[in-house]
Amino acid sequence: MKMGLRFRWGVLVVILSLFGLSLVAACGGSKGTVEPETAKDAQAKAQPERQPPPAPSEAKDMSLPPVQVADLRNGLQVNTIVTDQLPVVYATLVVRSGGESDPIRLPGLAGLVAQMLKEGTTKRSSAEIAEAIEFLGADLWATSDEENTYVGVRALAEQFDVVMAILAEVAGKPAFNNKELEKLKRRELDRLALSEREPGYIARRTFYRQLYGPHPYGTVDATPQSVKRVRRQDLVRWHREHFVGKNSFLVVAGDVDPDHVAETALKTFGPWNGGKRAVPTYDEPPRPTDRRILVVDRPGSVQSVIYIGNLAIARANREWIPLMVSNQVLGGSAASRLFMDLREKRSLTYGAYSAVGERVDIGPFVAYASVRTEVTAEAIDAFFAHLERIHKEAAEPEELLNAKRYLSDSFPLKVDTPGKLAELVADLRTFGLPNDYWDHYRQWIRKTSASEAQYVARNYIRPKESLVVIVGQAADFAQSLQKFGPVTVVSPDGEVKARFEDKRPKAGATGAQRGPID
Repeated sequence: MKMGLRFRWGVLVVILSLFGLSLVAACGGSKGTVEPETAKDAQAKAQPERQPPPAPSEAKDMSLPPVQVADLRNGLQVNTIVTDQLPVVYATLVVRSGGESDPIRLPGLAGLVAQMLKEGTTKRSSAEIAEAIEFLGADLWATSDEENTYVGVRALAEQFDVVMAILAEVAGKPAFNNKELEKLKRRELDRLALSEREPGYIARRTFYRQLYGPHPYGTVDATPQSVKRVRRQDLVRWHREHFVGKNSFLVVAGDVDPDHVAETALKTFGPWNGGKRAVPTYDEPPRPTDRRILVVDRPGSVQSVIYIGNLAIARANREWIPLMVSNQVLGGSAASRLFMDLREKRSLTYGAYSAVGERVDIGPFVAYASVRTEVTAEAIDAFFAHLERIHKEAAEPEELLNAKRYLSDSFPLKVDTPGKLAELVADLRTFGLPNDYWDHYRQWIRKTSASEAQYVARNYIRPKESLVVIVGQAADFAQSLQKFGPVTVVSPDGEVKARFEDKRPKAGATGAQRGPID
């Protein structure tokens, strides 16, 4: 019994001794009491001192590969850009007719034609075309926008002749099969029905319809009525009129030889009819002299989608680049004023932006965001504060420098593949820009001064003449918008539900009347 106690006592002494030694070591012995060093502290000491990143150097000008141009007898222009970084080739046929050429009774016709091009030709079915493209490991696409209709292929450079033959067949000999057309019409009706439930889609459609009025740019999509109305002969007639040599150009970019490209284009597109250049006639868009506010009532919405803008500038205008710089300061990215204020400072939205649309004719300026319903009026007030500030105050040196750096330094990302080079060349032809435009693009951005950016903002960003479209639950905020201007509340179908008079401060004002929201 005594031996067992002595053993236990001895073990306890040893443990206490070890504990004491550890404590002395941790405390630095007899030199005083200090805090024990943590693993994090030790790791920090072991790491070398971090050096700040070097300051960015001046951006260098970029010279794009020259565009080799050949004209076929039927008027088709062939543009070739040689870049041998990758053994691939992009070939895009651009037809200079898009939504702006749609008949009034058939909005969306150009888009339907583009979609039907891949649904079979007079030689092969859609399944056979898809199989041929898949066998080559290639891609085939067809689409349209306001200005143009595009049909393009991407493939290995060694397959260039084969894919060019497919491209010419798809673009030039579509079958427009009635059975395939009926399938497409059903898909389009389903898509439009789903789109009608999306507040962002409703806002965009309403905004452009009101902004442009009878101008072709005011139509942003097909309608259920036009889809139901369209017939095969409508597609055939539109295709025959617009898919002609003088109304088209070809862009080929990749590891190719320009002479071989011209020879292949002659074989595949040479038999095309020359036709004539389709030049659409534009109705004049509205020219408002005061602000307009249109609320599309959507009961049950927990958010409001806001679009604010005005008609601004054509893409070929020499003041386009200074306006892009000014817009970048205002709302071009997540580092711009709108985003930093409405999201970061006020927490009204996940994102607020602005943009300038690229159009042959006059393009739009638009600022937009989706916000919580209860802060709709506050968000619009913030938008107008920044739209007016861009008029009154020149950009600060640092934010102007950052805006120009963003636009200039991001440009190389637009030229890093043959497909992107082809898009830039297509823009040159579409908007009538000079051949060396992109070579000077970054230099023009960097030369934009604060005063120049402010000057163009005053000319093309006009808050006092802007159109405001809000899609949301009107009962929660419509009346409060009177302080910005006259308000009209409509249903998604355009039926007027209420009107609220302008309550902006005016000399001699006697008050405003309002109508109920049904």
